[in-house]
Amino acid sequence: MSEPTGPRVGIISYCDRLRTNAHVNHELYARAHGYTYIFDIAPVAEPAQHKNFFLKLAKIKKFLPLFDWLFWIDDDAFFTGRKTTLTSFIEAHPDATIIFCASPKDTGLWTWMSSGTMLIRNTELGRKLIDATIATDLAKAREWWDDSVYGYWTGGDQDALVYQMMTNPDFAVEGFYAQLDYTAFNCRPRHFVAGGFEHFVLHFTGKDKGRQSLDFAEKWGMSEALTYKKELANLRGLYPADIPPRE
Repeated sequence: MSEPTGPRVGIISYCDRLRTNAHVNHELYARAHGYTYIFDIAPVAEPAQHKNFFLKLAKIKKFLPLFDWLFWIDDDAFFTGRKTTLTSFIEAHPDATIIFCASPKDTGLWTWMSSGTMLIRNTELGRKLIDATIATDLAKAREWWDDSVYGYWTGGDQDALVYQMMTNPDFAVEGFYAQLDYTAFNCRPRHFVAGGFEHFVLHFTGKDKGRQSLDFAEKWGMSEALTYKKELANLRGLYPADIPPRE
């Protein structure tokens, strides 16, 4: 493991049931770069007005004060290009409070932002963004939303984040956000043509994430955590996801 340098970077994820082995993948990536990984599966009381998607914001609010930057990664996303560092994105956007990717547009269903993988800075504005997003009136945000500009309405934290960044004067700061191409850390399985480790982050969408991840692993000769097979075999304490067999 390399010695930690630069900003204190934390990586956090959450799930209410194990459906993939992404948590193993995340930990191995964090070890390689000296980042702290927290897989926090403790129950959270969700805001009464919101769906469970907002639980990630509760986790971010909980851990953001411990770090300079926090990288949220969904439990259906995997680090597949381990040499890439999170600090490289931070250094490239030194004034940003939040760094995220747009989704790919090659299927026609796209979003201006993907909150499944994103970097958030521990500043007063960063913490204020999380609080404001949690308090968002989604009905009001939906009325404001323009599908032609911001893409598909998901009805969750992602849309609330966009709404706050675009309408809240507190965040009308030049360089407040950095929107990156999906290739930065939001690729899909179809973008991997030269091997399973071709891109930095692989993010599964749609249904049956566990089955999708196992199919990807089988295709490219990887472990079920989308790591090298021998690397996973040497670990102990792995709690595998309960993935149903193919029908």
